[in-house]
Amino acid sequence: MSGGVLLVSAPAKINLYLRVLGRRPDGFHELVTVLQALGLSDDLELALRARDPAVAPGAPDVRLVLEAAPPGVPAGAGNLAARAGAAVLARAGAAGDVGLDVRLWKRIPAGGGLAGGSSDAAAVLRGANRLLGDPLDEAALRGLAADLGSDVAFFLVGGSALCTGRGEVVEPLEPPAGCEVTLVMPPFGTSTAAVYAAWAGHAVRAPPPDLPRLRAALADADAAALQALFVNDLQAAARTVEPRLAALQDRTRLNLSGSGSTLFGYGPRTPDLQGTCESASICWTAFRPENAGKPGSRHA
Repeated sequence: MSGGVLLVSAPAKINLYLRVLGRRPDGFHELVTVLQALGLSDDLELALRARDPAVAPGAPDVRLVLEAAPPGVPAGAGNLAARAGAAVLARAGAAGDVGLDVRLWKRIPAGGGLAGGSSDAAAVLRGANRLLGDPLDEAALRGLAADLGSDVAFFLVGGSALCTGRGEVVEPLEPPAGCEVTLVMPPFGTSTAAVYAAWAGHAVRAPPPDLPRLRAALADADAAALQALFVNDLQAAARTVEPRLAALQDRTRLNLSGSGSTLFGYGPRTPDLQGTCESASICWTAFRPENAGKPGSRHA
């Protein structure tokens, strides 16, 4: 059993670009999306320990402690971070040998489409594997990530990435130029299932995007170029599902990330957003996205 404590960060994400190409035979949707990790992040502390004798023999022994968690964050074995830890222990053949402690400081709000839970899971996958001496290669980690959720694989890479398939096929991209990003998460959420159902009922099927052109356009793009490139095929559906979101978006002229309900715009918070920020559950400005969200860890 390796010693020490590992400290890791788990960044939030936004969708700079999102096309929904159709429903797949497996029930998921075929996507082309560009994800960008941000400076807003959760922090995690990981440590191996002796197994708790009260845990069933052979079962993964993972203890999760939530610190200052916002409403809506699941505790215990249902949390994606705990599930990720259990998956690594089991896949590495260490479930019967050691236990894993995970302490999680939540700063990313739940339920707004910022993928904090998926990011936490990726941080635990990589961190627990490192504590065990890296028995799992990248292919194995990607397989575990895909089993946990479509966004988890992106956070094994971080930074800027083009994601296809159901989101689990990740291609790192040359990042856009530095800019600030203002996030506004309103005091209500949107149902992902309802948004996709509304999209299916009203979608106009466009041809797939030109991926080489998209890659080239994103490299070193400034804020104005990113805004010009912005596409979100779910935006109209989300506005139909949640009229309050439509009203807020009309007032602020911000972009919808994913299926919502988080809105974002390029640049710092402006005076006309002051009232909105005071009533929202988050109004935070991320810094220089090309420097944010790269996977990283440090021993304490």
